[in-house]
Amino acid sequence: MKRLLGASLCIWGICVVQTAIAQEKKSIRGTVKDAQGATIPGVTVGVKHTATGSVTGPDGVFHLNASEQDTLVLSFIGYDKKEVPVNKQTDLKIKLDVSATSLNETVVVGYGVQKKVNLSGAVTSVNFDKTMQSRPVTDLSTALSGMAPGVSISQASGQPGRENATIRVRGVGTLNDANPFILVDGIESSMSDVNMADVESISVLKDASAAAIYGSRASNGVVLITTKKGKKGRTSVSYNGYYGVQKATKLFDMVSDYPTYMQLMNRVAVSDNPGSALPFKQATIDSWKNATDKTLYPNTDWMGVLFGQGQLTGHTVSVSGGSEKTTYYMSLDYLHNEGIMKNTSQDRYMVRMNADHEISKKIKVGANIALTWKDRKEPQDVGTILAYAASTTPGMTPKVTDASGTRYGGRNTDDENGQLDNPLQYIETWFRPNRQQRTFAKVYGEWSIIDGLKFQLNGAADYFNTGQKSYAYAGAIQNRWNFQKNVIAQQLDQQPATLSQLDSTNLHLTYFATLNYTKNIGADHHFNVLAGTSRESVKGTLFTGSIQNFPTNNTWELGAGLEQPKVGGTSDLYTIISYFGRVNYDYKNKYLLEANLRRDGSSKFRSGLQYGTYPSFSAAWRLLEEPFLKDVVPTWVNNMKVRASWGKLGNDRIKSFSFMNLYSSGQNYSYGGTIAAGLVPLTMANPNITWEKTTTTNLGIDANLFQDHFNLTFDVFNRRTSDVLVPLPLSSLYGGLTAPFQNVSIVNNKGWELTMGYNNKAGDFSYGISGNVSNINNKVVKFRGSAFSPIAGAAVIKEGWSIGSLYGLQSAGIFQNDAEVKAWAAQRTAGLNKPGDLKFVDMDGDKVVNGNDRVNMGNTIPKWYFGLNLNAGYKGFDLALLFQGVGGVNRYYQDNWYTTGIRSGREINAEFLNAWTPENPNTNIPRLTAAANTDNTQANTFWVQDASFVRLKNIQLSYTFPKKMFNSTLQSIRVYVNAQNAFTWTKFKGLDPEVSDYTQSGIQYPNVRVITGGVNVIF
Repeated sequence: MKRLLGASLCIWGICVVQTAIAQEKKSIRGTVKDAQGATIPGVTVGVKHTATGSVTGPDGVFHLNASEQDTLVLSFIGYDKKEVPVNKQTDLKIKLDVSATSLNETVVVGYGVQKKVNLSGAVTSVNFDKTMQSRPVTDLSTALSGMAPGVSISQASGQPGRENATIRVRGVGTLNDANPFILVDGIESSMSDVNMADVESISVLKDASAAAIYGSRASNGVVLITTKKGKKGRTSVSYNGYYGVQKATKLFDMVSDYPTYMQLMNRVAVSDNPGSALPFKQATIDSWKNATDKTLYPNTDWMGVLFGQGQLTGHTVSVSGGSEKTTYYMSLDYLHNEGIMKNTSQDRYMVRMNADHEISKKIKVGANIALTWKDRKEPQDVGTILAYAASTTPGMTPKVTDASGTRYGGRNTDDENGQLDNPLQYIETWFRPNRQQRTFAKVYGEWSIIDGLKFQLNGAADYFNTGQKSYAYAGAIQNRWNFQKNVIAQQLDQQPATLSQLDSTNLHLTYFATLNYTKNIGADHHFNVLAGTSRESVKGTLFTGSIQNFPTNNTWELGAGLEQPKVGGTSDLYTIISYFGRVNYDYKNKYLLEANLRRDGSSKFRSGLQYGTYPSFSAAWRLLEEPFLKDVVPTWVNNMKVRASWGKLGNDRIKSFSFMNLYSSGQNYSYGGTIAAGLVPLTMANPNITWEKTTTTNLGIDANLFQDHFNLTFDVFNRRTSDVLVPLPLSSLYGGLTAPFQNVSIVNNKGWELTMGYNNKAGDFSYGISGNVSNINNKVVKFRGSAFSPIAGAAVIKEGWSIGSLYGLQSAGIFQNDAEVKAWAAQRTAGLNKPGDLKFVDMDGDKVVNGNDRVNMGNTIPKWYFGLNLNAGYKGFDLALLFQGVGGVNRYYQDNWYTTGIRSGREINAEFLNAWTPENPNTNIPRLTAAANTDNTQANTFWVQDASFVRLKNIQLSYTFPKKMFNSTLQSIRVYVNAQNAFTWTKFKGLDPEVSDYTQSGIQYPNVRVITGGVNVIF
């Protein structure tokens, strides 16, 4: 027994000694890296259940003392927390995985990237997920619709090759070029020449603190597009292809029944002069009512003749991959887009190659190369053709093709106007082919001089070339026929066939170098300093030529013409030199500070006024990093940050050489009876013009709630642009000279924007909703004193009003009888109004309605912008919907397609079948009159429409097949159906409420609804 007890005590003693040895502290070293192998400084490393801890240095290395039984706990913003048992290790290699939380999103900013959690400025990053990238968008600029708060996207046309949208960031900040500064891979270029499938991310820099690093061209916002790069690992091949059909979202509803049309024209003829002869005989009207031959007695719906169904197909193949030292991404894209109007189409080819190579651990090089080729076909001018289409009637036969050849119709009755236009003739005999090519090349080198210090050198060339021809057939085909009599109804002047041709080039060279230094002082202080310089030059050339009389309709070359050769040409040069810097500092990832400074010199201003300096400052406070707030704030609040910023930006986007007198050559003078060539002045220059200046302040808050499932961002901003360049009026003594620009106006935009989103999962079901809304108020603070300047139609610029506000008379209903006319203030300069005319309010009470009674009829810049994204997924099925809309916007809509002032030989909108007559007094539409009677058609509120709309911009349903259904060669197969511009809800009565310029009446190529089906395969 004693022996057993002794042995037990011996064993117990050995265990105690071994335990003591195991718990003995030892020195441990560790290196922390991310998934790509990059070291992570600033990681907190603690020993679980103790106060022992350390922080990784700039090289990602930490040192501490721990026992074999201890567990290390590692945490860092943007990465998942990780626990690592020590065991017998003394030199640990630890990898942290990126956190799924949105706080870790990397956002592209000026000359670099930042984690979203560390941003102190107003930056929006657009999510380019698989749904976004497989949308059949024919122009990348249209893809941002509804995706970013404070960003307005307006696609005015669905014409192939002309879909590029107008982008406005936080309103219209100038009376000149208000487009944002767009950069592709850090170089200014065209958004329309980037393939959607090649995009990695898009960031929009909205306030001055975020955009000031780009200085003089950033006052209207900055859009940064980053294309995809390869990743280390096996080669991946992806194919995306789709086919779709398209039709107009809406077409004009015109009176296509010719007997009805003739009766309306008879009514118009006697509306003002009851004794006038009727243009259409009753026998003619009856002959159409009783006819069965629609060639001889047509009821032509010109919308159906001009527009039909188009189609498009797209194919993209990409290859990406890489080794330890080299990564690459290559893509080839083809798009064929056949428009809804005959002879409108585009073929587009795109090639992209991005490559990066690590020469050594300290030196990297890379290159981005993109080639684009576009062939666009169209009639000479679609807007002109649509105007001609309004100058016709349903009684015209479009064309007849028989043994005699092709003949285009004219009037079929002598009662009709003899000068009708045949728009189909122009579509089929006018041509304007256009070819565009762009070559974009960027190369860069990066040198890690020491830990934390990097030098980068970039050089880029962007070459853009456009070639265009414009010609029309000549000969008897231009005559128009009366098919009832089988004779020429209209003998047109036989102008010789003319070819006009232009060729333009634009070479944009960019060089910039940056030096970036990152330094952490202890665990609390983090610095990032950037300094750089850049130089850009843009040289453009333009050649024009024309010639007449060709031997055939198949020899459209300048060398084949026989008469009247003419040539012309010009060139342009623009240079900008810049110096810039940025300092970022954060204390304990709690207090964030950023300062930017840029100095730009532009060739658009004279010596002495060429340079402008643009500073900005921003700060942010991450509240939950404060110990005294962590216990106060509810646990469902995961992150909260407040931001504030101020900055000044510039704008030099006016025509080159505006500070110089310009002259035109080719002017002849007579000296003593002798003709001599000379020059004539075109403009009166102002040598003292300089930069427009934009000052922006911004307050914002970011929050992540409910375990990061819910996120919220709210910003309030004020953006004031002073020294806006406008031409002031000249005395008539200066003849036709163009007025000089002067820095005299002020424009202000202020408002707020809100973004909210929620994403979650319930088993196999995932769902999400995100939305954004912006309110922007635009105001011209200073213009020309009390004067106003017409823009277009009823739109004007006037102090105290929004840019493009509508100006006219206030309508107050319709006169129902002669007694009402006599009791009302005098409206016409000669004669009296008649029952059926509009009443206008006598605002100043002087019993006369004239220009002094005009009022603000509404604003043409929307006050509200919003977007809504809905998505859901279940076991491979995914559904995504995108809504876009604007509100608080008006549009003055009166043109040849929509008016009560009717001209002989013009189309009539079916809306006006409900116009006032003695038999139809209960209507809000005034009587139909001849176009010469302008009383009802002068600028007044009757023609002002609410152009607000909500549009289901995109809906996509897709299915991803389970991997078990195919072999290891295939990584993914996904099929989808997609509808673009699916539905629109609006009160606007024109073709489409989504327009780029709300001051225009809107005769345009209609927007299109596109239905596609596609497949995405990854090998």
